[in-house]
Amino acid sequence: MVSFALAASIFAVSAPAAAQDTAHAVRAMPINDHLVAFYQGRPDEASVPPGPRQWPDLGAIFVGVATYAIHDGDTALVYDTFTDTASAQWVRDWLTKAGVRRFILVTSHWHLDHIGGNAVYADSLRFATEATRIKLAGKRAAIEGGTEEGPPAIRPLLLPNVGIAPDSVVTLTIGTVTAKLHPVAIHSADGLVIELPDDKLLLAGDTLEDTATFVAEPESIPQQYAALGRMRGWGFTRILPNHGNPAVIASGGYGLGLIDATRAYIRALVEHSHDADFQKQPLAGFVGDAVKRGDVSLWWPYRDAHANNLAVVAKAWKDKPVPAFDSAP
Repeated sequence: MVSFALAASIFAVSAPAAAQDTAHAVRAMPINDHLVAFYQGRPDEASVPPGPRQWPDLGAIFVGVATYAIHDGDTALVYDTFTDTASAQWVRDWLTKAGVRRFILVTSHWHLDHIGGNAVYADSLRFATEATRIKLAGKRAAIEGGTEEGPPAIRPLLLPNVGIAPDSVVTLTIGTVTAKLHPVAIHSADGLVIELPDDKLLLAGDTLEDTATFVAEPESIPQQYAALGRMRGWGFTRILPNHGNPAVIASGGYGLGLIDATRAYIRALVEHSHDADFQKQPLAGFVGDAVKRGDVSLWWPYRDAHANNLAVVAKAWKDKPVPAFDSAP
């Protein structure tokens, strides 16, 4: 995402004090014997004090943010690094205590809430799409200076050192676990998701969110809609997004209905973009059916995310005809 009571399997372990303030407490949520989610945030609205907001609050902590590690033997693949080095170090320390000695970092896309702790993996292979590598190199001065999304700065910003071409699928073996890295132009044109074919699992990055996706690139919504349909057919049955309900993540993830809900949401945004009252239409009107089905749940910060989506979609599509969407998956 960009700025604008838990299941029984969740447990916490001791962590550096810097990562354990109320807003940024990290907890480990094992999914199976080789996959663990690390989760921060998603506070109740009533518990959030008034005051100024920064991009980590708006883009990560309020909506809740997860990173993931695939680990087997002495090797781990870490998928994204939170908003700061203290939280990323917490994850690395947890994995080190579990016996990991070799790390591979995979970055889902260039947005700041996914790269804040990259510096913790200076000794590691760091995969991303080539588009992510180029984007971060171009924005490095602004990100390190705290002017890209405002403070806090990410300094130093550690770039990926392995770039993946747009049409390439890279297969990595972590011990005995197969992980397929798929470039996807969903949410952000430089996206990279991870399929675990033996588990029928998808680590979805920001391509999917609960309650609703944050529309970062509104002009390409029809293409994103089609790409989501293709992704749905890869064969996975469970989805672990970077922004979602921690209880659902801890229980093994979302079903394919999360993709259906996302496609319906972005399609409706474009199809209603010429409505006279478009920018006043509430989030519940767009996701109500998905909420009834249990595909997503309403979570308070997404009211603001939805308002931002309405604004950017209205601007992008005001002078364009509404395209026809193929409803087939």
